[in-house]
Amino acid sequence: MKILSRASLLVACLLAGIVALGPILWAASTSFKATSRIFAVPPELLPQSPTLEHYVKLVAEGVHWAFLNSSAYTVAAVLLALILGATAGYALMRYPVAAKPAVLLVFLGTMAVPGFAVLLPTQMLATSIGLHNTWAILPILYAGHILPFAVWVTRSHFATVPRELEQAAEMDGYSRAEAVWKVVLPGAKPALLAAATFGFLHCWNDYVTGSTMVDAPELRTLQVALIFFQGFHGRDWGSLMAGVIIATIPPVVVFLLFRKFLIGGFADGSVKG
Repeated sequence: MKILSRASLLVACLLAGIVALGPILWAASTSFKATSRIFAVPPELLPQSPTLEHYVKLVAEGVHWAFLNSSAYTVAAVLLALILGATAGYALMRYPVAAKPAVLLVFLGTMAVPGFAVLLPTQMLATSIGLHNTWAILPILYAGHILPFAVWVTRSHFATVPRELEQAAEMDGYSRAEAVWKVVLPGAKPALLAAATFGFLHCWNDYVTGSTMVDAPELRTLQVALIFFQGFHGRDWGSLMAGVIIATIPPVVVFLLFRKFLIGGFADGSVKG
């Protein structure tokens, strides 16, 4: 029975791996196939004559500008969210904030609200104040999406730093801000990296907000631009799959590098919060 149980677990893990990685591996294989071989019968699991024609075509059509847009939006949003989140998290931990449990509950509650539920009023507000279809709108909105998680994670981590450490730094001549900068924040590096990783994955993979708030081709994110890289007389599956692979690489690399901080951050937010 034990052998059967282990075999069942192995089969279950294998099936889960195929379901999870199968579409990505198939997209990668398709992106390197010549157009004439994409729908070959029987299907080719691996390209017989690998080619970079689809990647070259995407670059010629300007996919690198959309890639840079996504990178800029993501970096700006993550930095803004970390600055605001760490400041709010520290204030909630160290200062007597009125109705603190209610404030924390509001931050927690905003994480449960689906983004598309507030998309229309957000677009109307952005249009009324002149931010719709501008470079600034996406970093601001993305930072708002990340902020509640950043507050929760940094606040939980600040709770583990003894106040005495800051007081000792102040006795050495540091101001309160300098003590936080040189003593507290270095210790909160895992929490900040967890929030940054979560924020990067959220911003980079967004499609709905980017397609709603930005219309100008030169401001499109990579996720939105891929829709417009399809062929005029039918879908260019090779180029589309090449774009999918380009869009997949950054979040996979970030997740692999910082996954322990992300998992630890979720644990800190749920246990210590």
